[in-house]
Amino acid sequence: MDPAQLRLQAHAQRDAYLELLEQLVRIETPSRDRDGAAVFVQHLASVLTADGWRVTREARDEVGDVLLARLAEDAEGPATLLLCHYDTVHPRGSFGSQPWRLQDDVAAGPGSVDMKAGIVTGVLAPRLLRHAGSGPAGPLTLLVTSDEEIGSAASRALIEAEAQRHARVLVLEPSRDDGALKAGRKGVAGYRLELRGRASHAGLAPHDGASALVELAHLVLALTALGDDALGTTVTPTVASAGTATNVVAEEADLRLDVRVPSLTEAERVDAAVRAYVPRDPRVRLSVSGGLNRPPMEPNEANQALLRRAQALAVAAGWQVGGAVVGGGSDGNFTSALGVPTLDGLGSVGGGAHTREEHVRVGATLDRLGLLASLLTEA
Repeated sequence: MDPAQLRLQAHAQRDAYLELLEQLVRIETPSRDRDGAAVFVQHLASVLTADGWRVTREARDEVGDVLLARLAEDAEGPATLLLCHYDTVHPRGSFGSQPWRLQDDVAAGPGSVDMKAGIVTGVLAPRLLRHAGSGPAGPLTLLVTSDEEIGSAASRALIEAEAQRHARVLVLEPSRDDGALKAGRKGVAGYRLELRGRASHAGLAPHDGASALVELAHLVLALTALGDDALGTTVTPTVASAGTATNVVAEEADLRLDVRVPSLTEAERVDAAVRAYVPRDPRVRLSVSGGLNRPPMEPNEANQALLRRAQALAVAAGWQVGGAVVGGGSDGNFTSALGVPTLDGLGSVGGGAHTREEHVRVGATLDRLGLLASLLTEA
């Protein structure tokens, strides 16, 4: 299929794109809101079934159902997994009674860019090919999960199993705000560090105490120093608490740590250092929990090859798209770590993810729709 023609046809689908996006955005789906999830999955399943997908649902205990849809199962080309999630970070009602807003080229609302627009792109790309008298070169699976925003614990095993059944994974998360596709993402680790010292009266016997708060101050500085600007490793204390009263030496302190790493080597280095930390005051005990929860999506040759092909198809369609490595993780981190070629950021273009200004730039996103359709025809 001619990429330029598919781009034109994608833009001709603007009304259909916005209609489905509005429907999905208006069904609010915070990660643990099972009621919203049930309505969303039922609606999406009906849309996909009407388009000829074979749809199944898998229940999860604490979050909404996971949806699996399959198309062109007898096609002989390479199998492609389209990876999405429908959970959002915004509590229900955060945007008032009118969560959907459309003005000129900007569509806005909770989860609009992260990542309900990506789901719409995944639904409409095969429809676009069908209208053009074509179809995917190989079997196509759309996997839409319900817990990406809270770590994907309920979905990871299924994501990895499906990835290993496919030749490539196209992640329909949004692009970087400037439109760049994502051939790499940092790995994500989270830690909880708990300090326990000895309480004493701050006025009468401060030296009898072992201050968990003072130790926390040393710990924060030591851990922050583990970051490496040149490599892109960040070690960021994010939440801390200590003490119980203003006249008591703090017996306990608690620290949460966010770590982003570009490689497994860096993940191992930081992890070893965090766990090896020894409190300066020997009377204070430290316990560490947590660790790496998303491996880095390293910009390896397989991922770079997918990026180059997508960039070539964009040029053939009359536009250009960049490539980037970004700090935030996605479910593509899991599939790339398995060695399955993975390209992220194909779903939409916009900005303000996780904020009240979350939005989609419609024209640029329709370019992504045409690009995804072109990629699906590639054998």
